[in-house]
Amino acid sequence: MTVVALIPPTTLVGKELRETVERRADLWDEIRLLSPEQEEIGVLTELAGGAAMVARADRESLAGVDVAFFCGDPAAAGAAAAALPPGATAVWVHAEGAGGGAPPAGALPVVAGVNLEAAVPGTTLASPHPGTVLLAHLLHPLRRFGPRGATAVVTQPSSFRDDAGLDELFAQARNIVAMRSQDEPAVFGGQLAFNLLPTPVSGPAVADQVRAVLGGGEAGLSLAVRVLQGAVFHGVSAALHLRLDRPADPEEVREALGEHPLNRLVEDSELLGPIDAAASDEVLIGGVEAVAAADGGGAWLWAVMDNLTRGGALNAVAILEQLRQVNA
Repeated sequence: MTVVALIPPTTLVGKELRETVERRADLWDEIRLLSPEQEEIGVLTELAGGAAMVARADRESLAGVDVAFFCGDPAAAGAAAAALPPGATAVWVHAEGAGGGAPPAGALPVVAGVNLEAAVPGTTLASPHPGTVLLAHLLHPLRRFGPRGATAVVTQPSSFRDDAGLDELFAQARNIVAMRSQDEPAVFGGQLAFNLLPTPVSGPAVADQVRAVLGGGEAGLSLAVRVLQGAVFHGVSAALHLRLDRPADPEEVREALGEHPLNRLVEDSELLGPIDAAASDEVLIGGVEAVAAADGGGAWLWAVMDNLTRGGALNAVAILEQLRQVNA
C-alpha cells in the first residue's frame, strides 16, 4: 500500500501534481491533501472526482505516509517534514514561496530521464528548479561531445511565484494599457510587465543541482547559470552556450538532443518561445548556432519547457513511479 501526501495541494504546481497523480491510480492507494498554513486548513477542493478537504499537516495526519511531496515554500513546511514517519520519502518539488524557496540541504535532485535511479525510498529528494530540469535535459544527451564548460541564461515565468505572481503581472500589464497608476509590487519588487528582472534564485545553486543530476564525468563540468524573471505567465526558457572538446556541426548537436526521449525538435524554430511549451509534456528544442573558433567555439542552444508539467508535476510523478518500482 502506498500513501501519498501533497503538502500543500493549493499552489500551482501542487494543483498540477494532484491532477497528474490522480491519473496514475496504479501508483497510489491513498492521497492525502495537507497543509502547514492555517488559512488553508479546511479548504474544500476536489480529489479523484469527489470533494476533499485540506487537513493540517501534523504528526497525526502524516502517520502512515510513504511519500510526501512538498509543493510550497520550504520555510513553511519544515515542521511538517520533521513530522514524517520513519522510512517515509520526502520529495521537495520546486518551491514557489517568497524568494523562490529552496529545498533543504542534502536533498538529492532527481530528473526523470537523467538520474531517476537515484530516487531511493526513505531519503530526501528534490524535483528541482525547472531551470535545473531543463538544463539537465539539454546537457545529458550531449555528453558524447565532451563539453568543457557551459554558460546558461534561464528565464523563469511569473507562475513560478504561484497565483500571486500571475495576478501581479496581469494587474501591472492592465494598468499600463489603461494608463492607470501601479500598485506597490508585492511579489516581484518592481515592474515586471513588459520588463525583465533579476531573481533571488541562486544561479550557482542551480548549477550545483545540474552537476549533481548529471553525475559521472559531468559532475565537474564548468557551468555558470544566471536566472532571470521574465514577463511571461508560463514556460521556462534557456539560452545555453556550450564549449566543446571537438568541433561539432550544429545539426549534429541538434540531432543528439532529439534522441533524448523527453526532448522534441521543433522544425520551424525561428519563433519558438515559452508559450509554445504551455501544457507540453516535452522539452522543445529550437535552433543550434555554431560559435566561431575565434570567439571561443562551441554552440548556442535555445530550448523551452513548461515549468508546471515537464518541469514540475511530471518529473515528480516519475520519481513516485521509481520509488514504487523499487519497493515492488
